[in-house]
Amino acid sequence: MKNTLVVVTDLACLKAYRLENNHPNKSLRLELVEEFNNAEAHGKLGDKVSDLSGRFPRRTGAQHTTGAMSDGERHNIELESRKRLVRQLAQRLNRLLGSKEVERCLLAASREINHQLLEELEPLARAKIEKNIPVDLTKLDRAEILGHF
Repeated sequence: MKNTLVVVTDLACLKAYRLENNHPNKSLRLELVEEFNNAEAHGKLGDKVSDLSGRFPRRTGAQHTTGAMSDGERHNIELESRKRLVRQLAQRLNRLLGSKEVERCLLAASREINHQLLEELEPLARAKIEKNIPVDLTKLDRAEILGHF
């Protein structure tokens, strides 16, 4: 049997398992190789940025009106944060799949990031992915994960 890596991931968590079948009479078994929890993905936007910086008085309306502040612009900060988190996951996955020991990979990434994650992977890593399913399996037990592949 080929050296197989089973990877389940969502935006905040990546778990990589080695698929083992050492004994012909026993069932397949998953051994945890790496687990990565990104604390940055769990944080709220309000914890990362301040409301006070960038607030400027509005110039619309009467001159004597005071206290009205501009809303400011978000500049797609949530989108940029999401792209950065997906890029970090792709770098970890590239490192794992870049090993010559790994011959194939079974990947389960949440539907929200699946396509973006595949685009960020290096061609060598992408070529090793034998099966890709857009499902979040990070919270399942090891035995339940294999049932989806």
